[in-house]
Amino acid sequence: MLGAPLTSPGLVQGESQFQNPHIIRYDAHCFTINGRDAFVFSGAFHYPRCPRALWGDRLVKFRRAGFNTIESYVFWNYHEPEEGRSDLSEFEGFVKLVKEMGFWMIARPGPYVCAEWDAGGFPHWVVAKRFPLRSSHPQSIETSQHWFNQALPVIQRSQATTGGPIIMVQIENEYDYCKLPDPEKKEYIRALARMASNAGIDVPLITCWTRQVRERFDPDLARVMDTCNFYPRWNILKEVPPALAKLRKEEPASPLGVTELQGGWFSEFGGKLSADQDGVDGAQLNMLSKTVIEQGVTYFSYYMGFGGTSFDWAAKRLTTTYDYAAPIREPGGLWEKYYAARGIGASLGMFGGVLTRAEAPENATQSTNKYVSVTERIGGQSAVVFVRENANAEQRYKMSFEDPASPTRRTITVPRQGELVLGPREMKMFPVQIPVPGSQLRYSTAEVLGYGLILDRHFLVVYDERGRAAEIALATEHEPTVEGDALYQYWDEDYESVTIGLRVEKTEKILYVNDHLLLVALPRDLALRSWTAEFPPSVVPSPIALEEEETRPRAPKPMTVPFIADMAMLGETGSHQSRIWADLDFAPGEHDVLALLPPLPTKCRVDGVLTDFKYDRHWRTARVRVTTSALPYPSMTLNEVQYRVENFDSASGEWLNSPARALEDLGPIPYGYVKYRAEFSASPESKMAISAFADDGKKVFVNGKLVAEASSSKKQVEFSLSSYARSGTNTLEIAYELFGSPNFGENIGELKGVESVRCGADLQSATAITSWQIQRFPAAMPAATPAATKTRDIDPNFSLGGWSSSTLAEGGGPSTEIVPAFTWCRAEFTLEKPDEPWSIPWKLTFEADRDALLYLNGKFVGRYVTIGPQKDFYLPEPYLVLGGKQKNILTVVLAYTDRPQHIRTLRVGPYEEFATRRTHVEFEW
Repeated sequence: MLGAPLTSPGLVQGESQFQNPHIIRYDAHCFTINGRDAFVFSGAFHYPRCPRALWGDRLVKFRRAGFNTIESYVFWNYHEPEEGRSDLSEFEGFVKLVKEMGFWMIARPGPYVCAEWDAGGFPHWVVAKRFPLRSSHPQSIETSQHWFNQALPVIQRSQATTGGPIIMVQIENEYDYCKLPDPEKKEYIRALARMASNAGIDVPLITCWTRQVRERFDPDLARVMDTCNFYPRWNILKEVPPALAKLRKEEPASPLGVTELQGGWFSEFGGKLSADQDGVDGAQLNMLSKTVIEQGVTYFSYYMGFGGTSFDWAAKRLTTTYDYAAPIREPGGLWEKYYAARGIGASLGMFGGVLTRAEAPENATQSTNKYVSVTERIGGQSAVVFVRENANAEQRYKMSFEDPASPTRRTITVPRQGELVLGPREMKMFPVQIPVPGSQLRYSTAEVLGYGLILDRHFLVVYDERGRAAEIALATEHEPTVEGDALYQYWDEDYESVTIGLRVEKTEKILYVNDHLLLVALPRDLALRSWTAEFPPSVVPSPIALEEEETRPRAPKPMTVPFIADMAMLGETGSHQSRIWADLDFAPGEHDVLALLPPLPTKCRVDGVLTDFKYDRHWRTARVRVTTSALPYPSMTLNEVQYRVENFDSASGEWLNSPARALEDLGPIPYGYVKYRAEFSASPESKMAISAFADDGKKVFVNGKLVAEASSSKKQVEFSLSSYARSGTNTLEIAYELFGSPNFGENIGELKGVESVRCGADLQSATAITSWQIQRFPAAMPAATPAATKTRDIDPNFSLGGWSSSTLAEGGGPSTEIVPAFTWCRAEFTLEKPDEPWSIPWKLTFEADRDALLYLNGKFVGRYVTIGPQKDFYLPEPYLVLGGKQKNILTVVLAYTDRPQHIRTLRVGPYEEFATRRTHVEFEW
């Protein structure tokens, strides 16, 4: 039994359905968590797509960018690849780490997850039961309950209401795209919602693109909040605002949410890599993010925040890399898109609280340029103004907006002098009337990075593009003093504010306002690579800090220090006695570090070495130059290999004798190849018909000769044996390419394998071949314990003999003939453990004339296909052996060849663009 309805009849969505409203609830504006309105800023991170030892590194990067929430699917087939043998400890470990690192979490247990993941998350043993997936069929309900019985208890004890980090649970996924009748969909969603309720899930239930739950008067569906997903590339204005307006109309009691906001896009075989595609860069993320915020969204999650690697769980026709052009790249590297996301996070950290209940007044804004739109959202006596360029060209403009703190809602027009500039497809959001330490920021046409108190001075950091004029207005009771290179300043006595014009330069520009506020203007690229860190004020000795006879009392709050430099990221920070320190990650090269510090630091150490620095007491600036050496690890080309040829030899390995049937009926489905071997009687005049369950690739050989006309991904092929068969007994060999099922559409539950092969004088009278030898390839290693599922690893040491040596650059050109064989190649290399604090992700660059499977020390790292686009394969640090004493083993399995010379490139090297060195900078008073 699924239990009683979740809410009493007559209740509509958003009303009284929260069991612990003091912990978490929502209304039409936002989520309220632990009594405080929250702007949920999330990124997707799929834990199976990242080795466990690297989770912490990736989560630190989320945290440094300002995210407060991590979202992940819970993959059924990953946790229960064989029926009854489930293990969710990895998911539990991930949830625990997410909590420890201070995030909220959104769990998405499906059962269907899409995710460019094999079969959309459904185990193949479920597919073998042959019922319509995602439906209200009794077996669909039963198996969904089976999965939820395992996943939901883990989620239940990790909810925010029980002290855990999980604040939302999603059921199903993009159900609007599933072609089933509406009543059937309602029944299935209703069943999933009841399962969640019966399992004690009392945080909000959500789904996405599932219009059935927008039914406000169904007592079961009313509890489930629907959201949108957006992947518009640059078609943002056409797609996003109309869909959000429709969602607002149909979900009037729920906050506007976006479960998947485009953080990139996946890559497919024969296409482009994610980062090479149009409309997925940092500029697009910037405009898309600010557009949904402008429209009133108070919860969104980038899909993906970090993509990672699909390893051997990729869906059909998907590359191994799941880099996704996400803010955090596959090997953990940071690029311009990360810093764009970090700009969004910084803004939400400062004025997300204004946006949670903000409204958009009508006719509150104006622009002098028809290609520049200006809108405003007002929350209380503060607001956020949004400016967008709409013609893909540089624009100049003036604008007007409403002053939310004015009793008469006066109009503010900016700039006072000249015009503002907006670049092609650029969008900005800036706060109006928000408190900053030591003042009130009336407005700033430059975006705001941060503010704080450095013990005896306040600071405000803003940023814009180099060469642009910006205008900042600050509250001041008296006519101000402004020191520094300002373009202009105006004192408005009636409104007690000063308006300052300045030009953003190549490096920092600092103005000194009213002898206490340091106004720092930075170019955008430098600003988004600069960070602040908090330290206890006690590190600065009192007599020194007060020797200028400061009249203001020492702040009991932490001392906030900006570190301005072209960092990759700020690492750990800390203090001891009269010292503060920060770890700064830099790419190779020269770097100028500027820190705003109270007087009077006496020493600076860089990596423990006393280093000259310049301190300007008046401007509170400490400057030190840091040199990061060139990357000390070059690439290594591997030319010497050992190789071993594996044919369709029935005496080699473990073969299964079976009639042709769905591979799901024969046990776990591999990610690799399945060899079929059979003997049949025929004559050259015979014909053959091969039927497969799915449109997977295959190579067909008769008597060792490739049947080109039958070697394709077609489900049905027919051909004459005149060029292949001989009278009497013949050998048929089929290599079936089993590399994932579709993750989306009607075929997610497709069966796999050869369905039938018939042979005869004509196809009408042909008889089926019934006796087959079947072998999974490569074979899995035995499990560590008898009860566990076999791993998908291989034995890197290969106890089998028969190995030969070869030099890839020698031996003549490779044969173009496709043969029924696989060639194992093994190359060894050593890596020294870095003596210095380098962060160096490694990759294998591989090119060949044959498709290949790639392994590092026995662990699968990639599938290479000749049609591309992937040729660089991430070698995760936990898979590598460092230190030089032990060797790393690269294993390559070349398809359909008996020679290793098909390999054109076999090179191990660093991702130079993502390599950084951590520099320890310390100041002492």
